[in-house]
Amino acid sequence: MLRQWYQKHEKALAISLASLLLSTFLMNLEFNFLESALYDARMRLGPQPETSSEIVLVALDDYSTSKLDEFSPLPLDQHVRFLELIEGYRPKAVGYLVDLARSAQSFPESLQSDWSSRLISSASRLEATGAPFLLGTRFDVNGEVVPPYPLSLLPHAIAMIHKDGNVFGEDKVTRRALVNLYGRNSFHLDLARKLGLSDQLKSLRGQFAEPGFDADYVFFRYFGNTQYYPNQPSKNAYPVYSFIDVLDGKVAAAELAGKIILVGTIARDDSNDFTYTPYSKKQGTNPKLIVHANVLNSIMQDRGLVEAPGWFHFLITTALISFVIWSVFTYTPLYGVINTVTLALGFLLVGQILFMARGLWIREAQPLIGIFLSYYLTVPYRLIQEYKQRWDYQRRNDILLQVEEMKTNFIRLVTHDLKTPVARIQGLAEMVLRKGGKRLEADENENLKHIVESTDELNHFISSILELTKVESNRVTLNLESKDVNQLVEKSVERLRLKAQEKQIEVELELEPLFPIRIDTSLIAKVLNNLIDNALKYSPDGSRVHIQTLDEGEFIRISVSDQGIGLSEEEQAHLFTRFYRAKNDLTTQISGTGLGLYLTKYFVEAHDGRVEVESSIGKGSKFTIWISSNLQPQPGLFTASDTLANNKRSDSL
Repeated sequence: MLRQWYQKHEKALAISLASLLLSTFLMNLEFNFLESALYDARMRLGPQPETSSEIVLVALDDYSTSKLDEFSPLPLDQHVRFLELIEGYRPKAVGYLVDLARSAQSFPESLQSDWSSRLISSASRLEATGAPFLLGTRFDVNGEVVPPYPLSLLPHAIAMIHKDGNVFGEDKVTRRALVNLYGRNSFHLDLARKLGLSDQLKSLRGQFAEPGFDADYVFFRYFGNTQYYPNQPSKNAYPVYSFIDVLDGKVAAAELAGKIILVGTIARDDSNDFTYTPYSKKQGTNPKLIVHANVLNSIMQDRGLVEAPGWFHFLITTALISFVIWSVFTYTPLYGVINTVTLALGFLLVGQILFMARGLWIREAQPLIGIFLSYYLTVPYRLIQEYKQRWDYQRRNDILLQVEEMKTNFIRLVTHDLKTPVARIQGLAEMVLRKGGKRLEADENENLKHIVESTDELNHFISSILELTKVESNRVTLNLESKDVNQLVEKSVERLRLKAQEKQIEVELELEPLFPIRIDTSLIAKVLNNLIDNALKYSPDGSRVHIQTLDEGEFIRISVSDQGIGLSEEEQAHLFTRFYRAKNDLTTQISGTGLGLYLTKYFVEAHDGRVEVESSIGKGSKFTIWISSNLQPQPGLFTASDTLANNKRSDSL
């Protein structure tokens, strides 16, 4: 029982085992370079989510520094003027991403003045009005870089932009955001908490820990247009205003009222102000300030990207590999290629839809490599199997050809050897019947007549077998000559007239005058004899057989109609096959070989013609043949003129 089950499911088990082994091998390899490229493509393609209308950016750009005749990140007095100005605009929150530690280093005298205290007081007043203020600080190998006292009293958090330098793509691309570090919230999470993100939310959607670091990250989304257009706020994903324009009152208070204002530097002379992302039209021109806005937007909406678990990647890889292997072994090579490419494209499309619509990130590197690797590993194996099968088929075919040749030779030998004794038996029986018939009893005369009839049937059967061997060995030779078909019809009728008279069957001829055509008279005569003989054999006594010829241009049509027993549709479907005879009470009483109509069809088709039958049970049958008026020899059939020409060429050689 178990063996039968195994034999029944052997193919499925082999495919499953191969898929599991290949999937296990692939899941233990890292393809981060390819995976990061596929991740970037998914992030770049399709519509980007809408940005938050609450976030507004104020950029300390080159235009601002040139107008103020200062250099980034500006002395404290300019920042105090800015904060005291926007206090009156009543913003929703202020995230300050200017590096005040560098500002203090560049302008140390400002720490001793009242500018630092005014800055702290302005931040406190914003907090008092319900507008959180948060300073973003840098992080280096020594930890958080906090501005010197008293600026360190400002609410602050680490605002580090993470680049995949030694993880994932290792290409300095910003794809993930820091959530917390050493138990402390990052700038973006802390500001989102201050703005109402639930403290009960233990972790963000898609949050994960990086092995070896006491830090959590999340893959964030890029919202809207990721390309930065300086001095063109309407074209940016987030409204971007120059620092100097706000100071000069060129930005209306309504543009900043009730908004989350992120203040940061966008200075092209400072490489720290720009981060490399793959999602802008000109790589390397996406400022950190816009990246900070996207990170904050993702955290506020809790729309981090969720990576599917490892077991899911393993299952999907195994399933795809199984389908490819099954497809290669089931379909033709062309369909195998089409199925493989369609599967890969379909998988990418589904991954893109899930990525954009549900924020689900399915790793695609292993499944895609598995699809094409399994195809290229399976195709050679299938070719080897097909070559082996083809070799087996060839060997069996050679054996069958030898057996067929032996059978043909044996039948030809036996039938030729049978012809002589059968003819001798028939001749002796006819001689005894003719010379001694008067001296024999009636029963003895009847037995002699049966012997003559039986030998005649046997001789007809031997002739049919010989014709069959010629057909199957493709040794039929067309001896073409111009002949009037009507003459052949009349000779066949004359030959069978005695048989018709014995059954009192009237044979009607309706022969249209015909031009002579090139035919093999011997083969066509056999066709006509067989059709007319069948019509007489299967027609009742006193009925009528109608024979008609007609010139139809390219063909000569000959039809033989009788009023016999008729044929069912099932019998008509098998009528022209070898050794087939209709199964009814009358046919079992009439002798026959079942080869006549098979040979008839072959001989007619050898003349570029066709044969058809129309019949109804109890109403008779009508056999119609069409013979080409302009015969061209078919491949494998040789005319007498061809044989003669070949002999002449051989003689000349």
